Amino acid sequence: MRYLNRRWFEILAITGCVAFGLAILFPAAGMARGVAKGNVCMTNLHMLMRSWLAYAEDNNAQIVGSATYEANGWQYQGYPAWAPSGRILVKNFVAMPQDQNGAYRYQEVQDEIRGLKRGGLWPYLENEAAYHCPLDTRYLKPAVTMPMSLGGYRSYSIGCVYNGFAYGNGWATGEYYATVYKTNEIKSPSSKIVFVEEISGMGYNDNTWNLFLMGATFPNYWPGDPLSCLHNQGSPFGFADGHVESRLWRDPAVIKAFTDQVKNGSNPQYQFGPGEGADLCWFVRHYVPRTPQPGSGFYPLPW
Repeated sequence: MRYLNRRWFEILAITGCVAFGLAILFPAAGMARGVAKGNVCMTNLHMLMRSWLAYAEDNNAQIVGSATYEANGWQYQGYPAWAPSGRILVKNFVAMPQDQNGAYRYQEVQDEIRGLKRGGLWPYLENEAAYHCPLDTRYLKPAVTMPMSLGGYRSYSIGCVYNGFAYGNGWATGEYYATVYKTNEIKSPSSKIVFVEEISGMGYNDNTWNLFLMGATFPNYWPGDPLSCLHNQGSPFGFADGHVESRLWRDPAVIKAFTDQVKNGSNPQYQFGPGEGADLCWFVRHYVPRTPQPGSGFYPLPW
C-alpha cells in the first residue's frame, strides 16, 4: 500500500514536469496553465480510481461507501437498498468536515482535510491534493448559500448508485433501484462512471452525488446534482475499470445549469432546446451500473 502511494506521488511529479513543458511550448501562458491544471485533475481521478479498486480488492469486492456523513467515516446503510432487510456497516470514502474533536465543522480547509483522513480511501491515497482539482477555487471564499462555511475543497464525488446511503425506501431519486455493492455487480465496468467532479455552490460536496431517475418520460432538463464545467466547458470522469475520460458538454442548458449552480448555490432547471438532450442521454447511459430492479418506475433509459 505504501509502495502504491509512492508510485502515485511519482506520477504526480511526472505530471508536474509535463505541465512545465507545456508552459514552455504553448505561447499563451493562460492556455498552458489551463491545460496543465486539467492534466493534474485527470491524474487525480486516475489515482482515486486506483484507490477505489484497491479498496474493493482488499475487501472481497465490497465497494467503499459513497456518502460523506458521520465523523468517523463509518455508516449504517440499508441493505439491499431497494428492499432493505437490514442494515450493514459501511466505510465511506471520506468522512464529513470536522474539528479536532470530531464534531462537524467547516470553517477552514483543515476541517475538510480531517474528514478525508478518516475516509476509507485515505490509506490508499494519503495526499489531500489528489482530492482537489487545481481549477476549483471554492475553498477560497464562503459558500454561496452557507456564508458561515467555506466553499468546498474536495472536488470529486461518487455517485449514489455505488453503495450509496439509503434507509427504508432510499432516496426519492430512485437510484437505490440500481445500487451496486460489489465490483462484480457492475455491468460493463469500462463504460460506467464512478467518480465525478462536482462543483457545488452550497459548500463542501455533501453526501453522495445524485441524479433523478424516476418518471414516466425522459426529462427535458438536467435532473440532478451539478457537475464541473471548469475544463473548457467539459468534465472529467473516473470509470469502474480504472480509466478516466473527459466529456465536453454540448447542450447550452446543461452548461448554464452547471455554471449557475456554482454562482447561486441552487440547482436551476433549464429546459433543453430543440435538438438538445444528448448530454443527459450520454450521462445516464454511462451512470446506471446495472439493470434496475423490476417495477422501479425509471423513465425510459437510453441503453
